[in-house]
Amino acid sequence: MTPAASTLAARLAAREFLVTSELVPPRDADAAAVERSVEQLSFADALNITDLPRARPRVSALAAAAIAIRAGAEPILQMTTRDRNRIALASDALGAIALGVGAVLPLGGDPIPEDVPGKAAGDLDAGGLVQLLVDLSNGVLPDGSKLDAPPRLLVGAAASPKFTPAASLAAKIAAGASFVQTQVVLDADAFGGWVDGLREIDALGDVPLLPSVVVPASARSVELVGGFGAQVAPGVAERAEAGEGEAVAREIVTRLVAMPEVRGVHVLSIGSDSSAAARLAAFAREVAAA
Repeated sequence: MTPAASTLAARLAAREFLVTSELVPPRDADAAAVERSVEQLSFADALNITDLPRARPRVSALAAAAIAIRAGAEPILQMTTRDRNRIALASDALGAIALGVGAVLPLGGDPIPEDVPGKAAGDLDAGGLVQLLVDLSNGVLPDGSKLDAPPRLLVGAAASPKFTPAASLAAKIAAGASFVQTQVVLDADAFGGWVDGLREIDALGDVPLLPSVVVPASARSVELVGGFGAQVAPGVAERAEAGEGEAVAREIVTRLVAMPEVRGVHVLSIGSDSSAAARLAAFAREVAAA
């Protein structure tokens, strides 16, 4: 087992409250930029390394994860199915494990904009990649051949409370996903209603939820996350514009952490600096420990 897999898997199994965050690789081939991001996000227990968000070229997530490991971070490698077929995805996963990556979050990937040259691979969806990675962890490659030494890989699942049906998430968990990270939550009531639907079909079992949270710095930042698919409660944009973003975020975190299914948060910096995210992470840990 790689050290990364051992650490994160053990902490999840111990039901520890976890804080994750997100590192977006730079556009330039600049390893030092990745290292600076690791330092800025040091409040997190693990860092999601994004895989070409918005379908724009950047330093690869795999390379950035290797740099982050060297800088002392524990990466959760995001892998999108948009740009690679199952052969390339399996090969990248094996390479990631060899480099010390112990956790992966499968995603479909953002659509390719009309002004970006290139075509989507379209071989697998995110659920199919969950299954591929779980099979890989059990020593089985996409062509059915067996690995001599099956790797240990922690596989997550992504969900959007606004769009992901309970049955769809349940299928990923049944395939072997061990944790769930969600879209940004700016409406605790709506999130609670979605969790109620998960409970009705026992979608999660004992798999923990890590909802994404953010300090909304302005009405524009609220509009931005809403455009990404976040549910936004009435009045949030106005309060953010009035400088109450941290208060809003703390109220939401308090509501989320009270839910037994929530055993961590994914803290993002969208429109705010990393110090606001660090304060929110510290507050979440305090609430969880109370």
